[in-house]
Amino acid sequence: MNFYEALNAHLAWKLRLRDYIDGRHGEYLEPSHVGCDDGCELGRWIRAQYPRLKNIPEFRRVREQHADFHRCAAEVVQAVNMGDVAAAEQALQQEYAHLSALVVKSITKLDRALTADEKASEAA
Repeated sequence: MNFYEALNAHLAWKLRLRDYIDGRHGEYLEPSHVGCDDGCELGRWIRAQYPRLKNIPEFRRVREQHADFHRCAAEVVQAVNMGDVAAAEQALQQEYAHLSALVVKSITKLDRALTADEKASEAA
């Protein structure tokens, strides 16, 4: 897993949602699709690695926060689709921004933890 690419993909969601709120996005987003936390590269990796990494606290944190991130993104999309741009804007600027920052921080910590585990295994 290239965590740098995963981070960039998640950071790009804010721009995508911003465009969707502003009506500049050319596609229709479906909340159920956006809310699916295993539809992106990171989500597929999390699901595949769960049996092996489920006991690592940083992994569990990423898994939980990643799911919350997708849930909130779906709420933004749902609000836009219902015509409630103010609610979408509020969710994007508050809860979504908070969850996005948590995911970025947690992915960084998980990357460090896995790198440290790999170095410890190599040294043994």
